[in-house]
Amino acid sequence: GLLGLHCHVYEAIGGENVFVDAHALTERLDPTTRSILQAVEIPGQYIGDGAHLMARRPVLRCERDRLVQVSYNHHDRAPFVLPEPAMSELFAALHEFDALANDPDLQFELELRPGDMVIFDNWRVLHGRRAFRGERLLAGGYINREDVESTTRRLAVDA
Repeated sequence: GLLGLHCHVYEAIGGENVFVDAHALTERLDPTTRSILQAVEIPGQYIGDGAHLMARRPVLRCERDRLVQVSYNHHDRAPFVLPEPAMSELFAALHEFDALANDPDLQFELELRPGDMVIFDNWRVLHGRRAFRGERLLAGGYINREDVESTTRRLAVDA
């Protein structure tokens, strides 16, 4: 749901945080590309920090023709094979998506300094960082989507 990044240490050069509104990005995709990225479930896994996370989902998850989640992390993609030509079509679609995600016109950069914090919708916003030299320490924390939705509903009732 929501991801918070809090900067504790920044004694470095570079390391700017980069954000992309993935919903705006998808509006620029070719319709065929968008269809492929909605249909093909891509496996991913992360092993580290005492966890072994696994998921299988499309890059673009829609509910009732509405985009609700964008899942894109090529560093955590697990091995998989599709029959041809589906595999080549998927990689072409991923290439188009990645090119747009790396388009400077769609990116917002933010330098976090000690004490700075940013909170964003991790289902909508793609995020990364520029290379850096030196020391940079960020603490991250997640808030489940269900908790955000619950609080939103309760606040609406109380209003």
